Amino acid sequence: MAASMEQELIGLRREMLEIEDATGVHPPVEFRVLGVGPDRAGSAMAALAKDLKSDSDNVLVLGVAGGVNPDLDTGDILLADRYSLENGASLGAGKAIRPDPHMMKSAEQAALDLTVPVCTGGALTVDHLVVDPFERVELRAKYQADSVNMEDYRVAEAAQNAGVPFLSVRVVLDTAEQRLPGYLPGLAKSPYKVLTHVLLMPWRIPTMLKLKRQLQLCQAVLTNFAVAYMEATGVISPSDGLRQRA
Repeated sequence: MAASMEQELIGLRREMLEIEDATGVHPPVEFRVLGVGPDRAGSAMAALAKDLKSDSDNVLVLGVAGGVNPDLDTGDILLADRYSLENGASLGAGKAIRPDPHMMKSAEQAALDLTVPVCTGGALTVDHLVVDPFERVELRAKYQADSVNMEDYRVAEAAQNAGVPFLSVRVVLDTAEQRLPGYLPGLAKSPYKVLTHVLLMPWRIPTMLKLKRQLQLCQAVLTNFAVAYMEATGVISPSDGLRQRA
């Protein structure tokens, strides 16, 4: 399993440790952080593909995404049926990349087990954080997308080139009508910048706290989904799962 940021895997790593402590068996799954952005994540995926040990290996990417479909809420699961690239392949064209159908089937079963809202519409990969609701409207109209992120297309492309089965499962963090603060991209690079920013500009604390609560919800949904997916694929048995499902 892979993610662009460690924050997207932290809950699942903890869950795997709890399962190992309870059963004495280490779940046969590895975690990789690919990095943020299309080029960095695509290059990391290409390198990862070379390290895979057997034809049965596959890559499941877990992460958060921005909603551009106004019907999506924070915490909704995104099982995109196609990945596209801004200023590249159109979601309606043949160049859009499709996820592995067998992995998608298992993901659909896992989502069904969790009884959480699921969207299977297209995911658009962009090269910047989309902070403006008006830009979200434009992207949805131009690409017929339901969500945006900064990695999926390039990661899927690298996996496809290497012949590795691939699926991305994301959870909506910020909604279509939500305006993100323009200073967020810079803060994402360093926790020290976050602390300094809050100390110097305390009036922005409510915005930061809202985003923190949204991220915590997304982390819980991602963790629960990943465990359900591993149960659905036989990686762990249902009795191994220790979490309270949402």
